[in-house]
Amino acid sequence: MSLIKRLSTTFIARLDGIVGEIEDHEAVIQTRIDELRHKVAQAKARLNQMQREETQLQQRIAALGEDEDRWGRRAKSCAGEDPARALACIERRQQCRTEAQRLSAGLAGYRQSAERLARDVTDSESRLQELHQRHSIMRARQSGTAARAAVPEDAVTVRALETSFERWDARLSEQELRLGDISVHDNLDEAFSRDEQDAQLRAELDALLQEDGK
Repeated sequence: MSLIKRLSTTFIARLDGIVGEIEDHEAVIQTRIDELRHKVAQAKARLNQMQREETQLQQRIAALGEDEDRWGRRAKSCAGEDPARALACIERRQQCRTEAQRLSAGLAGYRQSAERLARDVTDSESRLQELHQRHSIMRARQSGTAARAAVPEDAVTVRALETSFERWDARLSEQELRLGDISVHDNLDEAFSRDEQDAQLRAELDALLQEDGK
């Protein structure tokens, strides 16, 4: 029994070591995946913000276009009666046009940056999903091999373990025999039981045949 205890202790220690190694690798990889997931979340938040700002720029450019048209109409309406006022309206009209052009140029660059960021987010999400799946596969593989790796491969150790189990089994069998837990096989009783069962079956068959004869 002391040998079995020693082998069991060795097995458990080896298994604990392997599990610890698995957990170390898994912890490192999980940390990296969590970091990547956090960065992807930050990038998505920035992308959403850029999209909102792009919408605001578009709305501002549209509003400036409406202002430009309005100042043009005002300039026309007062050109005959008040030329100075009409020129002031034209000046305001030009200011609106210049500001709209400046914002439109900025909007083009904004769109390029947002599109590039959107592609990066998509690529990062795909990469994150790939890493997550690979992590799951590696965990499954490692769990499947951990027990096999922990089992002693040394032939002498394995043989000693088998011998101990055999001795243990023999000792238990002796104890069970002394306590009467194992019944002695009675061939004679079995033969009589079989003959009696056959007789019952033949009787039932004869009864069926008699019913068919009627």
